[in-house]
Amino acid sequence: MSGVSAEVAPRRWGGVPEALDELTAGRATGAVHVEGGSIYLLDGEIYYVQTPAAPGVDCLLQASGTVPPSVFQTAWTAGAAAGQVGEVLVKSGALSRGEAELCTATAIADGAFALFMAPPGEVRFAPGEGHWWGALRRVAPAALEAQVRKRRRLLERTPPGDADDQPVVAAGRLGRHHVVLTDLQWELVVHADGRRTPRELARLLGRSAFSAVLETRRLITAGLIRVVAAPPLNLPPAHAAPSRAVPPYAAPPYVPALPVDPGPPAAATSSPPAISPPPEASQSSGPSSSGSSSSGSPSADGPAEATRPLPVRRPAHSAPLPRRQPGAALRGVVPVGPQPGVPSGSVLDVPEPDTGLLSRVRNALEGLR
Repeated sequence: MSGVSAEVAPRRWGGVPEALDELTAGRATGAVHVEGGSIYLLDGEIYYVQTPAAPGVDCLLQASGTVPPSVFQTAWTAGAAAGQVGEVLVKSGALSRGEAELCTATAIADGAFALFMAPPGEVRFAPGEGHWWGALRRVAPAALEAQVRKRRRLLERTPPGDADDQPVVAAGRLGRHHVVLTDLQWELVVHADGRRTPRELARLLGRSAFSAVLETRRLITAGLIRVVAAPPLNLPPAHAAPSRAVPPYAAPPYVPALPVDPGPPAAATSSPPAISPPPEASQSSGPSSSGSSSSGSPSADGPAEATRPLPVRRPAHSAPLPRRQPGAALRGVVPVGPQPGVPSGSVLDVPEPDTGLLSRVRNALEGLR
């Protein structure tokens, strides 16, 4: 391993895949440091990828609630120096081996997708350097490169491609009657608050960064999530005349206009309208009332017409209409003569119903449903 470290001391490769090909051929063990992260090798195989562009195992386990923070801190204190934090969690029963390997594979794939796409630059190899998590799972560089290419093709076929690093927010209205969402899609819709990007949402939820980006694109296409547009800069025109500044909320409160009563015509407003006395008072006034009318009260031919009480509206029929006896013929309908086999005075001595009229009524009622 010392020979490998001497040959691949700080130098420039055409990219991370080229450096890994050379290190894999020599079965190197150590850390490959590139701009934006590190790749850890054991006997030429990748067992961990560390980068700020993707959630690590600590974030995946704690943010998702799989391992409580206190338990993870205890395991880190006990096994970080020896690079056995993952083994400590498995042996303590806080995490099954299958869960630990799956979490490790997610961190490796997400980190490799971010670092393999980095432009060529200086690559430094530190032989013998390990990671505190440990080698719970190893992946061949060739298989990891194939997975990265597959993910790249999948993202290329899933628009939009310009929303990965922009804040997203849940849509305010659902454009359909119902939708079917996965658990990750539901979490993204609920936590899309207009401040976090898909990668930041992945770190918040303890999810795969690639999965969060992919599902966010699908949710944007479905209209359930939208990208938050940057606020426009309201700059005044270069040659515009300076306008007087208006303080915020300076507009008067809105008061709804009430209808105004125009009042009686001008001829009638010269004197207040006379109020007619009740009928009982006018009948019991006697001679005094007649004398008062001659001394200045309005005459019967003048404006007194407006002071007369309104007549009481009487019903159109002073007496209640007689009820039709059961079995009696309707008005305007020729009664049916006695039928053989039916006794006289039977309730069946009624005219046949108009089936056409009943059919039209039934059709009208059915149309109202």
